[in-house]
Amino acid sequence: MSGLFGVINRSYEKADISKTAYYGIFSLQHRGQESAGIAVNNGGTFMVHKQPGMVADIFDDVTLSALGGDCAVCHARGADAVLGSDGIQPTLIKSSVGNIALSSDSSILNCDEIREELKKMGAIFQTNTDSELILSLFSRNRIRTEDCEHAMLETMKELKGVYSMILMTEDKLIGVRDPFGMRPLVLGKKGDQYLLSSENCALDALDAEFIRDIEPGEIVSISKERVTSLFYDDSKSSEQRVKDGNVCIFEYVYVARPDSVIDNTSIFESRYKAGQALAKEHPCDCDLVIGAPDSGNAAALGFADGLGVPYGMGLLKNRYVGRTFIKSTQEQRELAVRMKFAVLKTAVKDKRIAIVDDSLVRGTTTKHIIRFLKDNGAKEVHVRLASPEVKYPCCYGVNASTNADLPATTMTVEEIRDMIGADSLGYISLGSLKEALTGIHCGTCSACFDGNYVAGRPCDENGKG
Repeated sequence: MSGLFGVINRSYEKADISKTAYYGIFSLQHRGQESAGIAVNNGGTFMVHKQPGMVADIFDDVTLSALGGDCAVCHARGADAVLGSDGIQPTLIKSSVGNIALSSDSSILNCDEIREELKKMGAIFQTNTDSELILSLFSRNRIRTEDCEHAMLETMKELKGVYSMILMTEDKLIGVRDPFGMRPLVLGKKGDQYLLSSENCALDALDAEFIRDIEPGEIVSISKERVTSLFYDDSKSSEQRVKDGNVCIFEYVYVARPDSVIDNTSIFESRYKAGQALAKEHPCDCDLVIGAPDSGNAAALGFADGLGVPYGMGLLKNRYVGRTFIKSTQEQRELAVRMKFAVLKTAVKDKRIAIVDDSLVRGTTTKHIIRFLKDNGAKEVHVRLASPEVKYPCCYGVNASTNADLPATTMTVEEIRDMIGADSLGYISLGSLKEALTGIHCGTCSACFDGNYVAGRPCDENGKG
């Protein structure tokens, strides 16, 4: 899980895009807090600054002043306990076809096969990352094809898995969304600058115009002369490509920012409506409804309205602690939870509390929150989840990648309730969750809930690749 941002100045007048790049990727920090980077193209010379940490800690006026140019790709990476520092992007290579930089949010299922094939052809790899593999494959295809766009099309034909990516060549900025549309990517514009972003919230932060979502299977290429598109399957109409897409349902549940709109569906509205549906399916007797900040707040508001019970503040969030779900290890997650939340004692004392969260994956956060609430005087704590039980590992880049991480694979709802210490526990049904996605133009991937892996699954019974 990562945040991607790209910007290109289409004017021939010199313009510095480093601040646009910085504020763009800063607005996508919620998609990953492990590392960040910005790569720029300054007249064919590529420069990059990237390291572990948060965007605001990595970049300042000094570092940004060294990143002058008229095109940039940026990356904010979520946790990956396997790749470590090797996975910090953007990834740069200097090939026979010129300098290329890539930011990707990807999970390529046939990496090993492609890597071995490329090695036989003389390719040398420094890391085990998707991004280096994609760049090597693209470079090979660029030699064989007429232009960058068709080189990317040939690359897509060889990749199995899910991805969105932003590629920077010496004269173009190219955005790509996999044929399933699993990862979001949008196109925007501000003056002479064209923007690509994982979410439209970054465009809003820059006061830029949202143009449209990149379609599933689309390659959008932006140069100073033109903006063009090429499609993985050009036999389909635009409407059919979108309809056949399967965006990750966890974008609506947890990943995306509430003020974003993905494939015509408001994240806030979908979470609010899921909360209302949850109140119908799993009502409870309570005095106060609170949300697990921040991703549970919209659903909690809908749940409270559905029950006709007051919604209020019961938990405070330390804004300087990252999202606990995407920490690399269990020990890190438990420490982060303790540092992350504080209870408003006067709000919860002697009350029956219903706390609404977006999901329960491992149960680490929920278990500690319940204990905090009861230690501070809550009479009862009822937990409601605005997503179904997470029963299956995700092969597409969400952190929970093995069955061992998922209590719902082996435990009943009652057993999970007892494990986390709740007085009651209720999950929304998958049907109601999908109904809450009002206005969505495409399908969704809900493999983590129903085991239907739309892009394939190279996992064994333990969820391991």
